[in-house]
Amino acid sequence: VVARFTPATYHISIPGFVYGGLLASLADCHAMATATAATELAAGRRLGDAPAPRFVTAALRVDYLKPTPLGVELELRGHVTETSEKKAVVAVTISAGGIVTIRAEVVAVRLPKSMERPSH
Repeated sequence: VVARFTPATYHISIPGFVYGGLLASLADCHAMATATAATELAAGRRLGDAPAPRFVTAALRVDYLKPTPLGVELELRGHVTETSEKKAVVAVTISAGGIVTIRAEVVAVRLPKSMERPSH
């Protein structure tokens, strides 16, 4: 799964560089979307044909390889490296100008029934 995001000037840690917490959040969110997409495709469904399964984060490890410059479109890439009925392990990279600045591994688990909201 590939996404693109351009941080705004208020997404800084120090002038000229993206805040690390935002980068962790982007990796986390992208991993959940990747897990959902992979689950739907593995089940033979097209995205959007039915309500998609929801995932939540069980673990998040982020490696900050290089400072991520502000003012550059970021490319997020995610792929599932391990899957089971209840979880998916997702590898995520974030690149700025073609250079990988973030590498993350995220364990996504299916949303527990106790967290589901009743449908109205």
